[in-house]
Amino acid sequence: MAEIRLDDDLIRLQKRADTTWALLHEIQDRYGRPSGEGGWQPEAHEEWQAAWLEWGERADTVRGAIDRWAQESGQSRLDVEARLRGEVRGGKNPQVWLEAA
Repeated sequence: MAEIRLDDDLIRLQKRADTTWALLHEIQDRYGRPSGEGGWQPEAHEEWQAAWLEWGERADTVRGAIDRWAQESGQSRLDVEARLRGEVRGGKNPQVWLEAA
């Protein structure tokens, strides 16, 4: 298989999606389980919901960009996605990228 080269925009989009995913988990860590004792206050629900919606939008954007990149480059979409995630994450969980936030 030929090496898959990624452009800076694709990497930036993945970092933005990963940043929002990591922030979503930070919110969950901060407030605990919503079904736990006492539950979440309305403000916690609002903060989590806003992060969830933002992550969904960013994830949709990066998926669309992966589709276009794969189609234009003649590569498998799954191969492009795997290469992108490997490039951005380096085998780690999604993290906060300050330059991508």
